[in-house]
Amino acid sequence: MFRPAGLMLFLIVLVGLLVPELQRLSSAPRPSPATIAVAAPASASRHGYRIELAADARGHFAVEASIDGHRLPILVDTGATLVALRLSDARALGLAPLPGDYTVSVSTANGRVAAARVHLRELAVRDVVVNNLDALVLPDAALDTDLLGMNFFNRLSRFEIADRRLILEQ
Repeated sequence: MFRPAGLMLFLIVLVGLLVPELQRLSSAPRPSPATIAVAAPASASRHGYRIELAADARGHFAVEASIDGHRLPILVDTGATLVALRLSDARALGLAPLPGDYTVSVSTANGRVAAARVHLRELAVRDVVVNNLDALVLPDAALDTDLLGMNFFNRLSRFEIADRRLILEQ
């Protein structure tokens, strides 16, 4: 069993390993329509729909999502627990958290920031659709781009990243 000093050392090393990756993600440029991954046509799978997305030149998966009927670019981030939206994009979707709604503390590469929890009726990447999904709204300065977090992927029957391709099955 770890002693308190050993546990503290382990946590310090773990944080030291994660901070550079978080900094890289927070400084990644916002995807433009020219860099958004093009999905292969949806095909039927034994579960429903299956799509494949190609990684961009940096190895990232930037996709065009439809959130409550509005299209916007979003970056796949399997390190994010929840879908995360920039305040300006949330407002474009008709979501307008009040100052008192920012009650969730989120750790980013730039430090801790307050976020507001919101509810999305539908988030779709092509034919793969997830309904009734929570998301966080963060100030624009905290995020360079919107993030597609694990709460989306966990609602799929399967997802896989292999050979610079992201496969989503529903």
